[in-house]
Amino acid sequence: MGLDMRRSVPVFFATVVAIFGVASVAYGAIKPETISMQNALGEISGFWYTEDRDGGVELYSCGTEVCGRFYWLKENGPADNVSLDSRNPDPDKRSQPLCREQFMGGFAPDGDGHYINGWIYSPRHGATFQAEMTLIDHDTLDLHGYVLMPALGESQVWKRADKLPSCVSG
Repeated sequence: MGLDMRRSVPVFFATVVAIFGVASVAYGAIKPETISMQNALGEISGFWYTEDRDGGVELYSCGTEVCGRFYWLKENGPADNVSLDSRNPDPDKRSQPLCREQFMGGFAPDGDGHYINGWIYSPRHGATFQAEMTLIDHDTLDLHGYVLMPALGESQVWKRADKLPSCVSG
């Protein structure tokens, strides 16, 4: 009888753990959509080259949304040149370096690699646009910025980067 007891105790505890795991999902302690959202945020997170490869962006999870910041910028000038936000509509921010600055956010996953309700700031234009993103495949991202409605916008295709150089922060 002692031998049977030693075998049945681990089976009993494994069964209890399994039941509590299923009950947690069933009663909302661990929601399946939370797991799905974490997967969606993880899929897109990482480093990306912009379409013309003159910049590198880090996409990362910020709460339940996706945000992005400049990670690397191709400089047009001397090695110590720093990209500044020179076209910012706020004159006080025009001398602010773009390096590591968040310039996109609010992207909420809505399934199948699509992220909606986002915004993106363009330092080239000094303007903020509505945006959405679609993960075409693991290494390809379509970013679509627009005014008023998606039909009034344009897309860029970004490619995933394994590593990026670090930008100069001033």
